[in-house]
Amino acid sequence: MSAAPPSKSRAVLLTHVVPSPQGVGLVRRAWRWACELAAVHELDIVVVPREADPPLPPVPLPGRLHVLRGAGPALHRRHLADWFEPDATIAAALAALPGPVPARVIVFRFYLHDMAAHLPPAWRAVAEMDCDDWESATRLSLAGLALRRARVRRAVKRLWQAWRYRRLERRFLPSYRVVHLAAAEDAARVSRWPGMGEVRATPNRVVVDALPALPPPPAGGRTLLFVGALFYPPNEDAVLWFARAVLPRLRRLVPEVEIVVAGTAGPSLRRKLAAHGITYAHAPADLRPLYAQASAIIAPVRGGGGTKVKVLEAWHYRRPLVATSHAMRGLQGEAGRHALVADTAEPFARHCAALLTDPALGARLVGEGEKLLRAQYSLTPPPFGLPPGAGTPRA
Repeated sequence: MSAAPPSKSRAVLLTHVVPSPQGVGLVRRAWRWACELAAVHELDIVVVPREADPPLPPVPLPGRLHVLRGAGPALHRRHLADWFEPDATIAAALAALPGPVPARVIVFRFYLHDMAAHLPPAWRAVAEMDCDDWESATRLSLAGLALRRARVRRAVKRLWQAWRYRRLERRFLPSYRVVHLAAAEDAARVSRWPGMGEVRATPNRVVVDALPALPPPPAGGRTLLFVGALFYPPNEDAVLWFARAVLPRLRRLVPEVEIVVAGTAGPSLRRKLAAHGITYAHAPADLRPLYAQASAIIAPVRGGGGTKVKVLEAWHYRRPLVATSHAMRGLQGEAGRHALVADTAEPFARHCAALLTDPALGARLVGEGEKLLRAQYSLTPPPFGLPPGAGTPRA
């Protein structure tokens, strides 16, 4: 890695995903950090991927991309779900990163802590941890979802993982200069732990002007859209709960309603969706046509952590939203003003029917949602006047 020019301070983003303004929430939050850092500093994006060849985003990166790959067994095994365990090759590469001490070092997600521990000591002293989700609380929520579906063994495993994560969080988070969490309520709770330094609520943001505005929903439309990574248990739970509990009630109110679910689902979930008459769109490269045909967006999410990019995306695409209170957590949206909110099947169905039959209600929600998005959750990408080699992966 070459040293940054001396005329501008330097920042480093240590991550396991290549940042992108499109795709799942994980890569979009990494993009949020890349844009914020590159707006002020010369940015180096150091990626330690799980996959052999992480795909490059469809747009230029706002910094130099460096990919570090392992070549042997892990130095230390924690036997913890999602945890990154460096081998000797990666540890040596991280310890030998050249150049002056960066003004900022962002470690993206708590499960990269053992990677960050091998950074040069002076770099560790300025390191900030972006937890995004509060991992132990998220895994506790996932255990609750498993219990709801009577998957007791899975619930016990997730409870054990939550306990392990909580112990490591208490031990390691106080060592970071700043700790970031997406949801304000999570940040407030973590800040009260003994020994903690600065803890910030750092919300997710989206690039609001990246895509042309969509026209209003089709007149007389009856289509509801759900978008999410369906391999993620809270999203799977969301669409199955909606299909089994909400949709039969909704069809009594609006018989011609059509439900579209977009994401990446396995064969079993696809069959279940088809059995309920739900249209499935597999990994669409462009979501705009789906949003253009949608009358409203649903977010029946009952578990998971952090804040939900799907809520921000509904406001971005100017579509009214029906959501659970869990889907709205961590955001400043108000029930009845920015979205219709319900946590049980009957009122959720009634809210969906209201948006399908009352365009004026939907228009009011859209206007307020877009105002909130632009005021609190919008992201402006930096100009892409990048140095040679920026956005090009290096070993």
